[in-house]
Amino acid sequence: MGQIVFTIGLKENFFEDVNLLALRWSREPRIVTLTGPAIRQAVTEKASALFIEEGLVLALLDPSKEVIRQIETGLRVLKERAGVIIYSTSDDPGLPPSLGAVRVDLEQEREKRIEERVRAAVRADGKKMSHKAFALLKERIRDEALMEGELAKVISYVGDKEVIEAKDIAAVVTEELHEEDLIALSDAMARKNKKEILAILETLLGQGMNILAIHGFMTRYMGLLLQAKEREGFFIGVPDFRAFSKAFGKLKEDLDGVPLEKRHYLAFQKPYYAFNLFKASRKYTREDLLSFLDMLAHFDAKVKKGTRHDRTNFEAGFLEV
Repeated sequence: MGQIVFTIGLKENFFEDVNLLALRWSREPRIVTLTGPAIRQAVTEKASALFIEEGLVLALLDPSKEVIRQIETGLRVLKERAGVIIYSTSDDPGLPPSLGAVRVDLEQEREKRIEERVRAAVRADGKKMSHKAFALLKERIRDEALMEGELAKVISYVGDKEVIEAKDIAAVVTEELHEEDLIALSDAMARKNKKEILAILETLLGQGMNILAIHGFMTRYMGLLLQAKEREGFFIGVPDFRAFSKAFGKLKEDLDGVPLEKRHYLAFQKPYYAFNLFKASRKYTREDLLSFLDMLAHFDAKVKKGTRHDRTNFEAGFLEV
């Protein structure tokens, strides 16, 4: 391995940042996060072990100067056998020069990872992307976990065209400004108001939003609503947002680790957004949500096969659910 990485970040971003940095060592890292007294014990055990798990990355959160001094020898041994991330949420803990730790800027790391992923995906499909298109893609997709899905939609949209341009990104990748209209579309569906459904679809498409972008948002949104519907019992007796936010954190305890695609999991949404999802889910039956997700899956299959009637099929699907 030959490297210890040091970075400064925010505690609430710790898991996301560590998952990003761990990709330096493995495409499928086995991350062990450590804090407090567990740091000294784990580093000592791993440094003295005969065998180290493949892809192991140790992430140390806010180790004190005293702990760093005590585990310095173990860290020097470990960095040749596993990945080591030292993550501080305050300031530099005073790492000894002998560790040879490499300080990493998280923003630059994200930029680098995004560029590498985009270039690889585009090349795999025999396409190129203009500089303006790449700049717009980065502007609209702030979360690296969203990149793969959104890029796949863009590639599908351009078809046989070799160069992906900024106008293609603008047509497919959803802007936040459209989110209110998309949620209004969901509400109209819950009320089964066909006239309003068609009017909102017409507005979105008239603004230049591509069907694939609407499809992508609705697939994610309906999936989150279904998760909220299935966890209604968890929040019985939670009268307001303040009480909700205290209980909401417990949802993560049911998950095994941190998923790569966090946007698809209710537990990893912002608390107020999740609160609104729970309120919105009450407008639907579980069967309604499953039916709509089934329609979206069938539409996705039709688009990939190629058809001249995408809009007609899409509108018909919305009206039939």
